[in-house]
Amino acid sequence: MEVTEVRLNLLKTENAVRAIGSFSLDNSFAVRGVRIMEDKHGHKFVAFPSREKADGSYEDIAFPLSKELYASITGAILAEYQNQVEKQSQEQTQEQTQEQSQEQ
Repeated sequence: MEVTEVRLNLLKTENAVRAIGSFSLDNSFAVRGVRIMEDKHGHKFVAFPSREKADGSYEDIAFPLSKELYASITGAILAEYQNQVEKQSQEQTQEQTQEQSQEQ
């Protein structure tokens, strides 16, 4: 199976969620509700869709069964996240440069 599409929306929040989105496998199967999370050490990871159980714990409702597919999916999602963060940073830098040149 191949990850054929990743869609993410970057979030500016105070909690650990940095982005939410979806991905497609082989242009045939889509999974919505994945989240890019940041732990207390600043490491990013992918959280798969989950639900809260009656006891208050959470369980994933969609997840890869093999290590290889897990690595493929999380790698593609984290790469897209990094691309969007860099693109957003470049756009902000360009906007600031334009604002400074207009002020002069």
